[in-house]
Amino acid sequence: MWLVDALFEYWEEGAKYFTPVPANMLNDAYLGLAVVALGLVIWIVRLLILDPKGAIKALLLDKSNL
Repeated sequence: MWLVDALFEYWEEGAKYFTPVPANMLNDAYLGLAVVALGLVIWIVRLLILDPKGAIKALLLDKSNL
């Protein structure tokens, strides 16, 4: 998706594409951070659901921790 966006933006702006405005760079940085944060959230939720070592299940079933 980002590759297609970059290609179309280059098509429209030409060589000016390689000298971005600082506001555009900041927007791109926020977008990158948001994508990384979303990926981490999805990974953590997946890890909690799959529970490969059974640690969450053992914690939930252990009555002595309450």
